[in-house]
Amino acid sequence: MPPKDKDPKEQIILSAVRTLLAQKGYMGTTISLVAREAGVSRGLLHYYFKNEDEMLARVIKENMEISIAMIGTVFEQHKTPKGYAKGIVDLLRGVMEQDPDFLSLFFEGFAVARQSELVNTELATLYGKFRKALETGLQSAFDRQIISPALPVETLAAIITGIIDGMGLQLLTEPDLCQNQILWQGIETAMVDLFCRDR
Repeated sequence: MPPKDKDPKEQIILSAVRTLLAQKGYMGTTISLVAREAGVSRGLLHYYFKNEDEMLARVIKENMEISIAMIGTVFEQHKTPKGYAKGIVDLLRGVMEQDPDFLSLFFEGFAVARQSELVNTELATLYGKFRKALETGLQSAFDRQIISPALPVETLAAIITGIIDGMGLQLLTEPDLCQNQILWQGIETAMVDLFCRDR
């Protein structure tokens, strides 16, 4: 259910955009298809969004805001390096098992950003916010002497973001990897090693 301050009609349209982008990709998603999927007229759709780029940018923004909130939750709920690593891995695994379209939309955004200044700007801004949220959690853990990384926290945040992205792409390409428990344990171990130089 969308928050009370969000327009329900707009949320229906964005849900249709998410569905079509995940199914057909950016090139296969048209204004007409979105209007049909959402059950609205093209005129009403244009009231909310000028074009496909605006729709994709908005979907990316909402998904990234969810990701930022989820990373914050990891650092609130866990208090050990192993807990942080497990929390991050559980987030990635949960998304892949329950809503793989969530990650597909990010990668669709990366592809479109090469041709769209709007999508590129939105993606860069929000990506920076995600990395900053991760960095903030790591810095707090470092200040409380929960982690003792060999790398600067800013660098660590960038590397962990890269691990999340890289694994996300692999898992979308080879979904059977999601069932590989050794893989998930390996990612957790690698993150704990990054968090603690003396391990």
